[in-house]
Amino acid sequence: MNFDEKNEVRLYLFLDYDGTLVPIAPTPDEAVPPPELLRLLHTLVGRDGLRVAIISGRGLKNLQEMLPVPGLYLSACHGAIIQHPGAPPRFLAAPTALEQLDHLTEEAQELIEGRTGFQIERKEMSVALHYRLADPDEVDTVLDAFLDLREQYCPDLECDLLAGRKVLEVRPKGVSKGTAVKILLAACPDALPVYIGDDVTDEDAFRALSGRGLTILVADARRATTARRRLTRPAVLDLLRGVAEHGPSYITSPDSLPTPP
Repeated sequence: MNFDEKNEVRLYLFLDYDGTLVPIAPTPDEAVPPPELLRLLHTLVGRDGLRVAIISGRGLKNLQEMLPVPGLYLSACHGAIIQHPGAPPRFLAAPTALEQLDHLTEEAQELIEGRTGFQIERKEMSVALHYRLADPDEVDTVLDAFLDLREQYCPDLECDLLAGRKVLEVRPKGVSKGTAVKILLAACPDALPVYIGDDVTDEDAFRALSGRGLTILVADARRATTARRRLTRPAVLDLLRGVAEHGPSYITSPDSLPTPP
């Protein structure tokens, strides 16, 4: 099936992965999607008038392995890569950034050698330092050294620094989840976009859809955000089940968020 030509898209769902579709886990590899979630995504993708994209900071290969659902649109590395179903990936960052990221990865691996609880994750278009399981007494020292390496190999003019939940990540400048959403949405100008995410990097997408779509922050408590609405993660899954059951008509406007069943 050619998913790009399947039908007129009326509702476009943009979904973050970690913290939105699955709980935050101690390590990225532990955040495995349950079978129910995969079945739900299969159902959503098969719905007429509906398109589904996963917008994640994860690497593309990792997303493909975690979510083997034909028909999903994918954006990886915080917007640096976009892939349509059945098509080769599109890299939005300059190839010259790869060499800089390679140098940073090598030096960062040496930095954490012999230190417990730190992990360097090299994605296709970014480098992440995870420290969720690290000794708190070592964290500041390692983070300061990582920032020094970042400044040496990936300076401000060429790369952005992203601070997440117990992770620091370096990505090429000029890309974001917001730019990825705009590119994907351009193919469906009449669709209502709904973006759901929990992370500070999702704020770029919230801003990109300001005045047009429905943006939902996934959080248990109120916090500063540009999203229009806030839901807990269980409520988000209930909302997606409602869309899967009733189709695009379940959400008809940016102000018509239904009460999940």
